[in-house]
Amino acid sequence: MADIVCSLASKAAVYLVAPVSRQCGYVIFADSYVRQLEEEREKLENERRRVQHLIDEARNNMKPTEAVVEKWVADVETIANKARDVLENGRGQKTCLCGWLPNPKARYRLGREARTTVQAIQKLIPDGRFERVFYESAPPGLVIVASSVHSSAGDGGDTITDSRASIFQDIMKALDDEKLKVIGVYGPGGVGKTTLLKEVEKKLREAGRPFRMIVKVEVSQIPDLNNIRDQIADALRLDLKDKQSPQGKADVLSKRLKSDPDKKVLIIFDNLWVKLDLEAVGIPWEK
Repeated sequence: MADIVCSLASKAAVYLVAPVSRQCGYVIFADSYVRQLEEEREKLENERRRVQHLIDEARNNMKPTEAVVEKWVADVETIANKARDVLENGRGQKTCLCGWLPNPKARYRLGREARTTVQAIQKLIPDGRFERVFYESAPPGLVIVASSVHSSAGDGGDTITDSRASIFQDIMKALDDEKLKVIGVYGPGGVGKTTLLKEVEKKLREAGRPFRMIVKVEVSQIPDLNNIRDQIADALRLDLKDKQSPQGKADVLSKRLKSDPDKKVLIIFDNLWVKLDLEAVGIPWEK
C-alpha cells in the first residue's frame, strides 16, 4: 500500500513540476524570450515581403490572388502587431522601486506573451512558403454549366424574328452534327447575321452543350492573322508570348485546341469577308 501511495505521489509531483517550472521560466527567461521574439519578428517580416512581391507581380499580370494567401497576409499583420505591442509594452515595465528591483509580475506577463507570440510566428512562417500565390481565372470562352438552367438550345430568343427562326433552327441542328466542322452563315451586310450569331452563342451557353468553350472572333475585310490568333488565345487564356514566329504561335494554338478531343470548342468568326486560312491561324482542320 505504501508503494502505491509513493508511486501516486511521484506522478503527481511530476505533473505539478512541469507547469510550475514553465511559469517560473516566463520570469527567469523573459529577456531571452524578448530577444527571440525580435529575431522571429524580423524573419516573419522578410517572409511577408517575399510573399508581397509575388502578390504584386501577380496583380501586375492581372492574376487573382489565392484566398489562402490573402488570409496568411492578414494573419501576419495581426501577429506582427501583437509582437510590436508586446515589445513596446515590455520596455520599462520589468522593474519596480524606481528600477532597482525586478518586477516579477511584469516579467512573467512579458515572458509569457513573448513566448506565445514566438510560437505563433514560428508556426506562421512555414505556412507562407507558397509555390505560387495566384490562380488562373476561368477563360472568357469557358461555358459555365448551371444545373438550375433547363433551356432548350433549339429555341430562338426575342431577338430572332419569325423570318429568321428557321435559319436559327438550321444552325442549331448543324452544330449538333458531329460530321460538320465548318458552318457558314452568308448574307449582305445589315440583314442580322451578327444578331443571329449572338443568339446562337447565348442559347449554347444557356444549354451548356455541346461545346465546352465558345470563342467569338471579330475579323475584318482584310484579315489580320496575328490579331485573330491573339483573340482566340485570350479567350482560351493561352499565353503565346514565348513564341516569336507566327508559325510557332499557330503550333501552340493548334496543340491547345487538340489537347482534349472530348472538350469541344466553337469558334465564331464575325464580319468575315474573304476566305480564311484556318491552318495558318492555328486551327486544326480536317479536309
